[in-house]
Amino acid sequence: SPSKLQSSSPNFVANAFSIKPHHLRPRHHPSQLTMSATTANAEDKPTHKIRAGFVGCGTIASSIATSLAKPAHQTHLAQNSLALSSIHVTRRSESKSKALKENFPDVVTVCETAEEVVRNSDLVFLCVLPQHVEGVLGELKEKGVWRKGEHTLVSLVSTSKVDDLIQKTSLPPNHVYKMICLPPIANREGCALLQPPASNSENGLPFLKSMLDALGGCVECPTDDVMNAMMIPGCMMGSMYGVMRNTRDWLGM
Repeated sequence: SPSKLQSSSPNFVANAFSIKPHHLRPRHHPSQLTMSATTANAEDKPTHKIRAGFVGCGTIASSIATSLAKPAHQTHLAQNSLALSSIHVTRRSESKSKALKENFPDVVTVCETAEEVVRNSDLVFLCVLPQHVEGVLGELKEKGVWRKGEHTLVSLVSTSKVDDLIQKTSLPPNHVYKMICLPPIANREGCALLQPPASNSENGLPFLKSMLDALGGCVECPTDDVMNAMMIPGCMMGSMYGVMRNTRDWLGM
C-alpha cells in the first residue's frame, strides 16, 4: 500500500527511473558519486571477474549485455573492483544475439541451449517470457547445472517471485534476485531495481549492487510490495515513449 511504501522506502518512487533532458541532468552522474566514494579503496580490493550469462536475448538482455561489454564502461567497473570476463547468450532472439557477437566478438559467445549458457557463467540473467520460466528452470534443475554457492540468478521476468525462483533452482536465498531495468542501461542511463538488497553485508552479494551502480545506478527494494510499487513507473515508460514516437512521426521530424 502507499502508506507501507512511504514508511519503508521514502523517496524511492521520486528518485528511481528519473529521466531528464540531457542539458538539465546533474553534472555528475549518480553512479559517479558512488564510484568516487569507493575509488580510494578499489585498489585494495581483489577484482571480481564477471562471467555473465543470458537465458533469453531480447531487448533488455541485449541492453544489459551491451553495457557490460562496452569498452568505455570498463573503467566504471574497474573503479568498483569489477572486470568483465565473458558473456554467454542464448541464440534467441537471433537478431539481438547476432548483433552482440558482431559488436563484441572478444567477449560474447552465442550458445544453442540455456544449459550451455549456465555451465559457462556465474551470474545468470533470466530474460524469458513469463510463460516459459517454469519450463526453462525445470529443465535446468533436472540437468543439475546449478552450482550452489557459485551461481547467482537474476530474473528480469516481471511476474517472477524470488521465493519461487529459489524453489525452482534450489540455489541459496542470497544467490537469487529479481531485477527490473529499462533499455537505457546500455548507455549507463536510468536506474535498475533489485530485490532483495544485495548490499547486505551478512547475506547479500555486494558485487551485484556495485556492478549495477557502475552501469547507471541501483535502487534496492527490501520486499515484494516495494518492488511492485517501484515497477509502476517503469511499466508506464513504454507507452510514454510510444506516444512520443507517434508524435515525432506525425510531425515528420
